[in-house]
Amino acid sequence: MKQSKSSHQQKPETVNIPKDDLNTLFRKIVDKHKDENAVFFKGKYKTYGELDEEVNRLSNSFKKLGVRKGDRVAIFLPNCPQFITTFFAVQAVGGIFTSFNPMYSAREIQQRLDDCKPKILVTLNIFLDKIKKIEQDISVDYIVVTSVARELPTLKKYIYKLITAGKKITLEKGMQYNELLADGENMRISTKLNPENDVAVLQYTGGTTGDPKGAMLTHKNLIYQTTVLEYWKQKMKKQPEGQNKVAGVLPFSHIFGLTSSFLWPISEGLAVYLIPDPRKLEEVMALIDAHKIHFLYCVPIFFQKFALHKNLKAYDLSSLHLCISGGESLPKETVDIFEKNAKCLLIEGYGLSEASPVTHVNYPIKEERKIGSIGVTVPNTSARLIDTDTKKEIKSYGKPGEIWVKGPGIMKGYWNNSKATEDAIHNGWLRTGDIAIKNEDGFFTVVDRLKDMIIVSGFKVWPNEVEEILLSHPSILEAAIIGVSSDLGTKIKAILVKKEEAEALSLEDIKSYCKQYLASYKIPKVVEYMDALPRSSVGKVLRRQLRTDDAA
Repeated sequence: MKQSKSSHQQKPETVNIPKDDLNTLFRKIVDKHKDENAVFFKGKYKTYGELDEEVNRLSNSFKKLGVRKGDRVAIFLPNCPQFITTFFAVQAVGGIFTSFNPMYSAREIQQRLDDCKPKILVTLNIFLDKIKKIEQDISVDYIVVTSVARELPTLKKYIYKLITAGKKITLEKGMQYNELLADGENMRISTKLNPENDVAVLQYTGGTTGDPKGAMLTHKNLIYQTTVLEYWKQKMKKQPEGQNKVAGVLPFSHIFGLTSSFLWPISEGLAVYLIPDPRKLEEVMALIDAHKIHFLYCVPIFFQKFALHKNLKAYDLSSLHLCISGGESLPKETVDIFEKNAKCLLIEGYGLSEASPVTHVNYPIKEERKIGSIGVTVPNTSARLIDTDTKKEIKSYGKPGEIWVKGPGIMKGYWNNSKATEDAIHNGWLRTGDIAIKNEDGFFTVVDRLKDMIIVSGFKVWPNEVEEILLSHPSILEAAIIGVSSDLGTKIKAILVKKEEAEALSLEDIKSYCKQYLASYKIPKVVEYMDALPRSSVGKVLRRQLRTDDAA
């Protein structure tokens, strides 16, 4: 065996996991950092003390509305201060928090609401057109409506209200967020919780079928993640001075965004600088420059577009100490161009919702990271590779197998889905569905996806869901979805067979139709027509052949 080049991979690393629940952890941080900035949003700061008061008031109002331990509260919000306040208010009353991607359609929101049946849904007034469509079909006791305006500085608030003035959408079950804060007492609520067993978050994921399943993440799962992220940050050769600052770019509805850009910084008394729309790249650059941000976590396509932006050199990004990419494979070309143009170390990590999420990450040291690898297992977590044919553990280096992981981050199971839980977890080991190889230094490299699932900008896209929508169009006879690589990451390609009497739909026709039912990242960006789709002897569409033909 060759000598390991890594000074860290001599023995498994461990960390001590606090025994607190998330509410207790938050209160301890507030008491320690009361007068320090917790959140920055569009020009306005909120201190830990101010955040604490809002959490107190909102949690008391939730309690008055009947939210009790184990009840679900859902939010449909971008990265904004109300996301953070609502999260901790739910934890204070012992509820279970769940959030939905702001890009979801009304249909996708209803799917998840039907599954978790929350007592309360919190959303923005600008999203009410989607909620209005499903209001009569969802079993939610209250719909709490808030606005970006309440969190803006005075001048911006005035301008925002002028821009958004117009027809008001009213809901039968509607309540105002501002009124809940005004009516709630500024008094801390403490609910007795078992961090190891009590669920804090339902994180929806496609699992292995594409049907939405809620991964039940406990308080311990999530506190373990924040502990690991802090431990890993301490490995950096140079630490930022003063209060550390984190860019909240990746949506908090994404599990990597929730832990890396929200829970970790708050659990350490850091300042989170919120970006509600990560597609506004120059806004991110200006934020880093103006406020000297230290940490930035996102997905590969973001870092690629960021590095290639025409105005990048107009901004001073020298304050950045570390950037971490997750959600899908990070191309070497993206690392090279980002580090050249942004002049900051970019490393890759790996995880999944069911693991809270991070299970692997590269060392935050340029000489010790391995480009193209997802890194080594994080402390307290074990990983093995399983031969997909023999189902036995692979002991040799360089041979591909399915990644199985075990540790304190593994979910309690899927919400109301014991069958899916049994399929995913075997004797404490979580099957990831990803194929990887391992080298002598303990670094893992993902080489393939076990299933047909496609990753777009860090989000899972399931062919069956998109195909079902396409097949509902009167002009389409057959449909298959595959992912295709491009310079800007993975795109969704639709391969269609039109009905004999119908005209072929244009790409714009398809986009317009799908937009009614699907989040934007699920919508096909490329279309191809065939006379017939290739099928197996039993009639199954051969997606593997379609992928092979496309790559040829």
